[in-house]
Amino acid sequence: RKVALASRGPVCVLAGAGTGKTRAVTHRIGYAVATGVIRADRVLAVTFTTRAAGELRGRLRQLGAAAVPGAGLERVQARTFHAAALRQLTHFWPSTVGGAPPRVIDSKISLLAEAARRLRQRMELADLRDAAAEIEWAKVTQVRPEEYPESAEKAGRSGPLPPEPMAALFAGYEKLCGERLLVDFESVLELTAAIIAEHPAVAAAVRDRYRYFVVDEYQDVNPLQKLLLEQWAGDRDDVCVVGDPRQTIYSFTGASPTYLTR
Repeated sequence: RKVALASRGPVCVLAGAGTGKTRAVTHRIGYAVATGVIRADRVLAVTFTTRAAGELRGRLRQLGAAAVPGAGLERVQARTFHAAALRQLTHFWPSTVGGAPPRVIDSKISLLAEAARRLRQRMELADLRDAAAEIEWAKVTQVRPEEYPESAEKAGRSGPLPPEPMAALFAGYEKLCGERLLVDFESVLELTAAIIAEHPAVAAAVRDRYRYFVVDEYQDVNPLQKLLLEQWAGDRDDVCVVGDPRQTIYSFTGASPTYLTR
């Protein structure tokens, strides 16, 4: 009840598994819309999985039908970070960068294999998977290929290759992506944040569209997702974050529960 009635941000909800977090934030959104605090189509609820986003949309529809019919809760946008970012990137790319938007790759493996061949590095599938994980960590923590050796040493990372060859593989992978107008999931977040930061008209449009934010499982937010959330919100503080610092499962890719606890 306390969460549901806290209709203005910033709000931080600390709660363990099975305690009704989703129900609480669903009612919070419903109460804010029903009392005129925010329009339903100005709410962006961000989750970590497509399934969780679908669950939230379903609960909002049920709540709308049962408690506040006509409030339009079905118009609340519930998406993953990547889905929300990709939608914006695709929309704004032609007017900011120009041309067709880049194509998103599902896996880094084939491009890494090609980059390894160019560098005459022999790598098995398991090595390529480990290299993909290293690149994901580097990108979400905003480490460039040339910065990788020093940053990996500081972070105690042990990739499938020594630091210098790993940095060369990372650079080769990024070169291939650039040549073929391909982006991975990390670049989708990074490019969307950059376009909002560098284009005032885009920032104004995004911040006019979304004025009210809810982020579930906030203990698993990484620095790149945090950067994007800050760009979305601008100077507003209508942000509600929900999570349990003891349930962090993505720390190996750069997520940190300190964003939640602090």
